[in-house]
Amino acid sequence: MVIVMSVMALLLSVGIHALGDARGQARQAATDSITGMLEQARATAITSRCVVALALAGPDELPSGDARCRLGLFKIHDWPAAPTALDGTLVGRWQALPDGVVMLPGSVNGLHNPCDEPPVTIRYLAATRPVAGSFRLLAFSPRGTLLWPPGAEPLALRIAEGSYRNGEATANISNRSHAVAENLLQIGRLTARPYPFDR
Repeated sequence: MVIVMSVMALLLSVGIHALGDARGQARQAATDSITGMLEQARATAITSRCVVALALAGPDELPSGDARCRLGLFKIHDWPAAPTALDGTLVGRWQALPDGVVMLPGSVNGLHNPCDEPPVTIRYLAATRPVAGSFRLLAFSPRGTLLWPPGAEPLALRIAEGSYRNGEATANISNRSHAVAENLLQIGRLTARPYPFDR
């Protein structure tokens, strides 16, 4: 009986460690995906000479049927001074972040978070039919600078382990450290390139 209990305890500790590694890998994969989409949005804005917006869509903002956050790239037809509704063209397909990863609201070290902004409506074609959705946006000017959200300071994105409950992003909190396992990206205004940083 003692041997069986010891083996079970060993297997349990190995399983918990492997689960923690899988969550960390999913968070890093999501961070890499977001970084790549931000770079693609900036490059597309420069090469196409138009405003390009990266839309951050929660699970309740698209008819996807799952609990995953998605990223979409849009060429904006006409950018007004104060955007509330835009017409755009979806570039490629929506990209889903891994399961168990959320984009959290809240500022970081005084840096504003785009997830705290009110959503902006984008009208576009999906499978040849017109649709509209409201999303948080990061928009890039044809010069490659950050155009939206407005302001002069850099922005911060929080990518954390967690889930969506009733449409709200909820982070997992560690029982040991009582901290949120998250990756932080800072996005500059002039170069509009993301890079990781710590609190």
